[in-house]
Amino acid sequence: MSGNPGLTPVGSPNRLAKRRSLATPQTPGLESPPFPRISSKPSKITESSSGDSQRSSFAERVYRNTGGASEVQQLLAESSSVKPLPESEKRRAPQPPSVPSAAAAQGPTSAFPTTVLDIPSQRLVALSIVGLAAALKAYNALWLSLEPGQTSLYLFVKWTVLDFVLLYCGWRLHIPRLRITTAMLYGLWAVSVFLNLNLFLLSSSVFVLALKPVGLGVASSFLRSIKSVPVVGPWLVGDSELLIDSFQLDDEHILGRHTIHILPHSMAHMNPAGKDLCIDWREAGQRAWYSRLVPGSSHMLQERQLTIPMLINGTRPASIVYTHTSFETGVTHKRSVTNINGLRMETVASYPALGNWVLATYYLPVTEEGAYEIHSVSDSRGLKFRTMDGARATVVVGCPTAHLSWRQQDSSGDSTFAVDKSGYASICQRMGSPLSDDSVGLIDVVAEGFAPMDVSVVRLVNGHREAIELDGIAAKEPERDGSANQWTRFRRQKATYTLSDAVLQPGEYVYRLERVRDAANHVVTLSDTTSGTSAIMARMVVHARPRVTWVSGLPLSSSIWLSDDKQRASHHALGLQLTGQGPWTVDYTIDTGAEVLHESRTFTKAAAAALEARQAGVYSLVGVRDSHCTSGTLVDVDKVTVERAVRPTANITSTPIMARECGGEIGANIVLELTGRPPFAVHYRKRNLRNTQSRAAVRVVRTHQHRHVLAVTPSVAGVYELEFFQVDDDNFPSGQPISTVVRQIVHAQPSATIHTLRVPPAVCRGDSVKVPVHLSGEEPWQLTYALAHSDNLVTYNVTDITDDRYSIEVGPLYDPGEHTVDLVSVTDARGCARKLAGNSAAVLVRASGPHVAFRCDPKGVRLQEGDEYSRIPISLSADAEFPVELTYRLQDSDTVFHATINHASSLMSVPAHGAGQYILVSARDTCPGTVATTSCAVYVEPRPRAWFTTGNLSKNESLWRLPSTCEGNSVESVSGLLTLGLSGAGPWRVEYFVDYWADDSAPSDSVPDRSTLRSALVLDPATLPTEGHAPGRYRYRLSTVSDERYTRPQPIASLGDVLSVEHLVTRSPVAALRAYSKDGKPLVDAGKGSGLFNRRSRLQSVVHCLAPGQQAPSSDESAAWARSRDHLPEFRIEFTTGLPPFDAWVEVLPASGKPEVIEVLAMPGHSHPVVLPDHIASRIGRYHLRLLRTRDALGCEHRYDTESSRDLVGGGIDIEYIEAPTVRPASSSPASRPDRSVCIGDILAFDLRGLGPWSIDYVYNGAHRSTMATKRLFRRIADVPGNFTLARVCHRAATNDCCSEFEDLSYAVHDIPRIRVGRGVDVHQDILEGDLVHIPLYLTGRPPFTFTWQRRALSDSSGKAKSKVLESHTVKDLDAYEYTITTSSEGTFEVTFVQDLFCQYPKA
Repeated sequence: MSGNPGLTPVGSPNRLAKRRSLATPQTPGLESPPFPRISSKPSKITESSSGDSQRSSFAERVYRNTGGASEVQQLLAESSSVKPLPESEKRRAPQPPSVPSAAAAQGPTSAFPTTVLDIPSQRLVALSIVGLAAALKAYNALWLSLEPGQTSLYLFVKWTVLDFVLLYCGWRLHIPRLRITTAMLYGLWAVSVFLNLNLFLLSSSVFVLALKPVGLGVASSFLRSIKSVPVVGPWLVGDSELLIDSFQLDDEHILGRHTIHILPHSMAHMNPAGKDLCIDWREAGQRAWYSRLVPGSSHMLQERQLTIPMLINGTRPASIVYTHTSFETGVTHKRSVTNINGLRMETVASYPALGNWVLATYYLPVTEEGAYEIHSVSDSRGLKFRTMDGARATVVVGCPTAHLSWRQQDSSGDSTFAVDKSGYASICQRMGSPLSDDSVGLIDVVAEGFAPMDVSVVRLVNGHREAIELDGIAAKEPERDGSANQWTRFRRQKATYTLSDAVLQPGEYVYRLERVRDAANHVVTLSDTTSGTSAIMARMVVHARPRVTWVSGLPLSSSIWLSDDKQRASHHALGLQLTGQGPWTVDYTIDTGAEVLHESRTFTKAAAAALEARQAGVYSLVGVRDSHCTSGTLVDVDKVTVERAVRPTANITSTPIMARECGGEIGANIVLELTGRPPFAVHYRKRNLRNTQSRAAVRVVRTHQHRHVLAVTPSVAGVYELEFFQVDDDNFPSGQPISTVVRQIVHAQPSATIHTLRVPPAVCRGDSVKVPVHLSGEEPWQLTYALAHSDNLVTYNVTDITDDRYSIEVGPLYDPGEHTVDLVSVTDARGCARKLAGNSAAVLVRASGPHVAFRCDPKGVRLQEGDEYSRIPISLSADAEFPVELTYRLQDSDTVFHATINHASSLMSVPAHGAGQYILVSARDTCPGTVATTSCAVYVEPRPRAWFTTGNLSKNESLWRLPSTCEGNSVESVSGLLTLGLSGAGPWRVEYFVDYWADDSAPSDSVPDRSTLRSALVLDPATLPTEGHAPGRYRYRLSTVSDERYTRPQPIASLGDVLSVEHLVTRSPVAALRAYSKDGKPLVDAGKGSGLFNRRSRLQSVVHCLAPGQQAPSSDESAAWARSRDHLPEFRIEFTTGLPPFDAWVEVLPASGKPEVIEVLAMPGHSHPVVLPDHIASRIGRYHLRLLRTRDALGCEHRYDTESSRDLVGGGIDIEYIEAPTVRPASSSPASRPDRSVCIGDILAFDLRGLGPWSIDYVYNGAHRSTMATKRLFRRIADVPGNFTLARVCHRAATNDCCSEFEDLSYAVHDIPRIRVGRGVDVHQDILEGDLVHIPLYLTGRPPFTFTWQRRALSDSSGKAKSKVLESHTVKDLDAYEYTITTSSEGTFEVTFVQDLFCQYPKA
């Protein structure tokens, strides 16, 4: 509810700004804005969970998920009166087109398997990781920014690498909605490098300057929260520098404001938003008659009843009078509200101080249509409220409504259109175009309300959503004369609009009314609860017209044959493909040639639909009908031809086949002339009448030709009879009997062939060869053949051959080369001679066998001991096709060795079987070969050996030893090297073990502390290096040796040689410098400060504070100096190894000046003091002491100069003599004030002098505190009133106590003055014009006081802009603790400054 611009509301401007935010926006007048359009788009289909009818469940699911308005989520809730669809109807109902799922359309998802973690969880995990990394980076940047100028290369490298790893993982995983392309990867990483550079590597970056205040604020708030914990908090936080820099005074020093607002006169305004209202008669009709009798229902009824808001700004009204004008008659009546307390009221603000003044909205109930205006409003005293001049009347019309209704069957123009009792319609698919006359509307949209009206209709066709907008629906009314009143146009009208639909597409059609809008822009969303499902939604099934076609596979281009054969059917089933709803009736014709037969057949199942073809003719499809459509769509115009098959026949004739060489018949050509449908099969029996023992052989001739020639040529002479007894074709596979006999006398022709596979390809000289020959014809035979070699050809003739398996014997053959046997001719018993051609066999006669000889070096073949793979080279000359078998033996032995060589070459080898002289015995392949008379000698090389020579060794019992040496000294400089003795073919590689015992007294047979295998390549003579870097006992043991002949290491056998030598290395004297106090306590812990990252872990540091009188004396103060040396630290040399007496050389290096070396000789024990010269001891400054060299009684030395410069072994002691510390107040700090008086919030700063760190003791309000300071500026915040005293400052780096105490550093801390406006809270007071207001002010502190108060204008409605200062006053030298401001002006009164005797707020 918002006020009209001409109405002045009552109340504070700050409160009205909040109230106006709840107001309803101004609504335009009756003119109709453009009606919102709903786009038509397919949407995803989900499963409905309501208990709807099975008949409409698909349409309801589609509509609910195709982008409809949110207020129609229960669009398709079925009433119980809807008739369920039978099970058969559900099966015949057309199915909607498949909608691709979201998963199928989504494409590739994340690279991370969704079976482990789904996509939303992957996004959550990824965002969590990024958020955690961002928080850690902000934490690092925050704390780094607290120290000015501090940078960190480590943080820069860490976050640059970590950011790239996170971006790379995002690029590789490509999680949906979080995908990172390659360009984004490099771009984001470049931004990351830039951010990290500014955050961590640049000391004065913009980010550091921006984050430092934030970091200080967050950290200081956290520390203050911890410090507020009693007892534990101050102990945990201590005196933090961060609390000092971030200390702020609280806001309770100036409390409260007083705001005064002057109220206007009372006003009333009906319908301040200017809305046009409507009465929903549907809800009014649904109210039960007993609703007024049910307790509590009156309040619910009042909330649902239409009301007109009336804004009252003033006193509570006692009487409200308004007028009502009827739209029908135009008559105006006055009506008054007597029971105002019974009206529903919403109070915006109430002012008890002004009586019954309120800012509230009253709601007037409305029960009929018409125009309403406020007439008068008065309070209990009879005072009239002001009303808006020229205010527009509030128009209340009936809310628009609409419903759907089916047209009658006769008006629809379609005989297949029908509506059942439940309102469900069905129709057959129309065949015309969308613009044809068949597109007659089937459904009417009836709308009632303030015309013209717009109706939004949603049509679902098989799940496809389409929005239909009907604009400007109005009823046709006769013209009215001029006597009609001005309100007549607001009357309720009824209009009808017919929806035209061609229904060319089969499926389920759903029409749904979504919303209706009238001319006053009243939009009513139609729902099932108010209008009923049958009133706003209509469903219709459009049945597809049935179709009939021949099934695929029928021979439409050829005929179908009917046969009387038992293997063939006497009829054929002509399959049909049917679509639609069964049962179907198919009409077809049969054209037999003589007449055309018209027939029909009914089918209940489409899968078994077929026409039985029992008679010949041409079958044609005429039409089809199903249970919904009386006529169908004929798709297939092809025809099927069915013919009656005739039985197959065969006409058989024969002619003889005459021989060319000799007279007589050798066979017959039989001609088969066939009738019927191919393929054909002709069966016959074949027998030789001369052979009475033989059986008839049954043969089958198969052919696709109607004329076929069968050639019969037997290889054996005789009288042959062929009996043809059956013929088959495709229509008569069982066959038809025939009876035809063909008789033929056959004279066989002689023939001869050679079996070449049985002829050997090669033979040796002098061998004979048998060539097998197979003969055919009448015996006996006469065979002529020829034997050819080079240019020689000899012909042979063999007679009286009675066996058809004959072998020709050729040879013996002595001439090397190829010999060919050719068959020339053959003659049978009838004297019939036949020439033979291309019938031959070739035989190769080899000239000689293989030749083998040894190919050895004149010095023989040298072998290694135990070598099983040594071989003797040979030379071989032989045919590569044949393997060679070789025998050889030792010259002095009868043992013969055999070897087989499968592939001949110019150089090969045979295995050697030990040392000796080898000779060849024989060689052969398929033919005997020859061997050379040469021999080959085989020798075995000896193994290499190695041992220690004893020239510089000494023997102790059974052990050989080198002379002992000192640690760090080489053996060569003392007593020579380990010398080796060698045998074999050098150079040699020797492997030996070096065993080490740290304890030189350990037994020789004990397990060494470590054992190392070493290798050395040596020549003769050779030496091995020794190891002496660590003290202890060493043993050198030879293990293996190899040379040029024995490349593999050979174990060294003990043949009386020295294979093990021991060597003793003694320890060098090691010492360290230590510092002690005079009472013998060590000043520096030797282990303190040592660690992995402390490079000076062995370097000791001594800081000694010199009090007055301890410094070096002048020439006349020798007695005082003698007393002061008793308090100086003592330095000692302590030896850990070696034998006394010891000598040592110590270097003293001052911070400025030349170094000096102190010699300490003949130290009898392991610990001895070092006396510093007088000109060095007890002088303020820094010195460094370190060991240069030590030596023991054995002469072993240890040097420290090289080691100490590299790894600080025995690094020495740093000595520094310092003065006592001092303190003075900083010049820019309040601590430098002469009166030693400070306020809360002041920072006490002191300059520390001397060597840090310092230990500072101070007292604050009686509490003794101690803290450590590392900076030269010591600061503390005065946070509570009381007394602060700096008592003592000490040097904690010194080895002795060195402190300074103070008595003049005591300060009084005063509290900040406080002032309260009234009770110290914000007060908002509304007064009438002329009233006076007294505003009290209360002060706390030490008078006299000075303060400033201001009056500001009231802030605007937004409250964001600071109001203007109207007046400002300063009160000075006030000795009282209370002050009063008297005013009648409007504004906000507040105090901006207060000061007492010592302090002020806010601080300057």
